[in-house]
Parts: sequence; C-alpha cells; structure tokens
Amino acid sequence: MARPFSLTYYDPPESLKRHITVLFHFATEADLTEDSVSGALAQFNIFPRGTGEICFDAGTQPVTAKANLHAGMTKAASFRMRGPWHAIGASLTPLGWAALTGQAASDHIDRYFPAAELLGEEAFAFGEEVSAQYILGQLEPEAACDAVGDWLAARLGSVSPQHEKLIEQTISWLGSALNPDIEDLFPTLNYSRRQAERLVERFFGLPPAAVARKFRAIRSAAILAKEGLSDAEAAAVAEAFYDQPHMVREIRRYCGHTPTRLGGAGQPILKTLLQMKNFDRLQKFRAL
Repeated sequence: MARPFSLTYYDPPESLKRHITVLFHFATEADLTEDSVSGALAQFNIFPRGTGEICFDAGTQPVTAKANLHAGMTKAASFRMRGPWHAIGASLTPLGWAALTGQAASDHIDRYFPAAELLGEEAFAFGEEVSAQYILGQLEPEAACDAVGDWLAARLGSVSPQHEKLIEQTISWLGSALNPDIEDLFPTLNYSRRQAERLVERFFGLPPAAVARKFRAIRSAAILAKEGLSDAEAAAVAEAFYDQPHMVREIRRYCGHTPTRLGGAGQPILKTLLQMKNFDRLQKFRAL
C-alpha cells in the first residue's frame, strides 16, 4: 500500500521564472521511504526532517545535510530516506544552475551534495535556520518556499547573453517534439557543432543527444501516467520509440519505474512527478 504524502507546488516570483521552474514542499511521516529519482533538472533542497542516502552507479552518497544541491542525473537513481521526511526546495533551470553556482552542470552530474560545497558556509547556516524555524512552526510551508526563493535570488550571478541564448534555443528544441532531431538544433546555435555540443553539456549536464533521450523518456512517462490518455497521445509516445520493449527500457532507465499501463508498478511518489511539472514549466522559459 502506498504511503501517504503531500506535495505542493508554488510559483516563483515573475522575476525568477527564468531561473526557477517551481518551488515545492513535500512531507511524509513514513518511517522509511524507498524510491527512485529521475533528476531531470537541478535542485536546491532543504530537508528540515529526514536523512538517508542516494545510490548512483559510482556508489552511495549520504544525504545528511539540511541544505543540498544536485545538478541532474544521467539516469534514475534509487534513494532511501528515514522519516519523517520533509523537503522544501526549488527546481532550477539550466540558466538557474549556472547563475547560482557559476559551475558547469556536467562537472556535478550524478552527485547529491551539501549546498555549502558550492555556495559557501552561508548555505549551511541558511539550511539550519530555515529547518529550525520550520520545525518550531515559525515558518509555514509556503513561507519557507518564499524564503528559499528570496535567498536564491540574492545569489544569482550573470550569464553571458550568448550563453543564455544557447540555453533558450536548446530548451526550445527539446520541447519541439518527443523525439527531436539533433540536426534541427545546431543551425539555431551560433557556434560550431563541436562548440555547441560542449556548451550544451556544460549547461545541461549531458550532450544534446543524451539530454533529448532522457527528456523523451520522462515526458513519455508523464503522458502515459495521465488519467485521460487520448489515442493521439498514446500514438505520439509509441512513435517516439522503436517498439514497446524499447519504450519500457528507456522509461525504467530514466524514471526508475515502468508506468502502470505498461505493466509496471507505478510512478515514484515524489520526484518523477515533480520533474513532469518542471518540464512543462521549463517550456515557458523561452517566452519570458
């Protein structure tokens, strides 16, 4: 039986929508939560309650700090969190990660680590302060999310207009189809193919083809999880893969679960759902 949990999304201020897709609050009182995370987008998280670990191919990493960062993942990773587990956080666009950290996402892919490693001791102090106020009932979830947004906003640096344009064009390309043609991307970028591939990997964590492959699986899982799936939507998903076994393998690889309508056990309770909403909002980036 599924454990009860709550997950609430909050819109960031208009001034932050190019950097943050969504602010969120998650809570479960379960003693232990075991699931998978797709890690489609970078995140800044505060965990007032709960500790655990996340497992990547390279090994298991502890999750014990209050304030944490990740730049994304090459594929779904399993995690265990000892509860009660509460999370307050922000999902970052590629521009948001670059402006906040000044670091290449590709240098931090498949890592989950204390935010203080990149953002300094003030990130440690902020995580401790928000956690303490939240546990004492002095910060309600929405106010805690607002505090996270304000704190991040004050620390955003600049990204060159040329790089902002590359991020925008890459997002537009990703959203153009479930299985976008990589040859359609490069003519929109003002760089040689080799330079463009390096820059996309720098800002998105993976080369263009790998980014498209990951988002194809995540978006397809979101569509297949819909209550009122239409014939047209089902056909569009089917056309994006070689065949159904290929679809199942890809969705399991990047989401950690196979959708129930394909015979799987269901969707992860938190972050796969979060990334679905994130990608929809990410598409609005280019219109801002």
